[in-house]
Amino acid sequence: MNRILLKFKFVLSCVVMGSAACLVLQSNAAVAAVSERRVALVIGNANYAGVAKLRNPANDARAMTRALKDLGFDVIERIDATQKETNRAIAQFGEKLDAGTTAVFYYAGHGMQVRGKNYLIPVDAEISSESAVRTETVDVDVLLDQFATRSSTLNVVILDACRNNPFERKFRSAAGGGLAQIEAPEGTMIAYATAPGKVASDGTGENGLFTQELLKAIRQPGRAVEQVFKDVRRNVMKATGGEQTPWESSSLTGDFYFAAPNTKANAVAMEAPQPAVGETDATGKGKTTAPSSTDAQTKAAIEKRLRDFVNAR
Repeated sequence: MNRILLKFKFVLSCVVMGSAACLVLQSNAAVAAVSERRVALVIGNANYAGVAKLRNPANDARAMTRALKDLGFDVIERIDATQKETNRAIAQFGEKLDAGTTAVFYYAGHGMQVRGKNYLIPVDAEISSESAVRTETVDVDVLLDQFATRSSTLNVVILDACRNNPFERKFRSAAGGGLAQIEAPEGTMIAYATAPGKVASDGTGENGLFTQELLKAIRQPGRAVEQVFKDVRRNVMKATGGEQTPWESSSLTGDFYFAAPNTKANAVAMEAPQPAVGETDATGKGKTTAPSSTDAQTKAAIEKRLRDFVNAR
């Protein structure tokens, strides 16, 4: 009912205030679309036992946490998480989800695919064979199950876990480098640092290339999530000469913006004093006119219908 009532009010406002005001209202509606409850889980694993330390994941995770907090997310952060700590963090994350929640999961670190399934590798993993993967790692499906169980409204999973993996070299039967492409459940987007089955370098700067570009893109106002990842893909491909191609699998049905469309200019325009009846407007190109009696009658009639509609619900 609330959604119907809001649409009715929008139509009423358009009739009363005119098309220019409608544009402002549409822009503000886009801002309202991002005012949902936002929850994120961010994990960065770099200091692995028995293998070389990764340069960027801890930095990437901390930078992502700062960015998401700035964008209104309630963030759970884990750095160098063990398997138990990872599972507990996912459970804590799930407890915060409900039907009105937008959820973001970000992971940077080692991951691997085995038999078409993706696994996140905690820092205490001891993997010497394919059979050890399930007992030593965290299945990505554990995370996806939280979305299904809690019925969160919209979910974005970001996996910067496509690095050249030293664990896979310990056994010959692994499925190969990179992660497997998995179908995103309804209402979910899964973003990978590179294409399925491919690997991405850890990077030489403070942040990995994929996360570096993602941090820039999510701060751009008014960019829908699909456009955000297109921007990231374009910039990463350009920086690597096409060697690394970020990838997404999506079944999103709603709209989502990390950063709300910028309506500051519209707000100023709405708050600016209007010229009095008969006076020249700010541009000097004309004069304002008083609302006609027909406009007032139309407004009154629609307001009455609106009241009748609400009372009848």
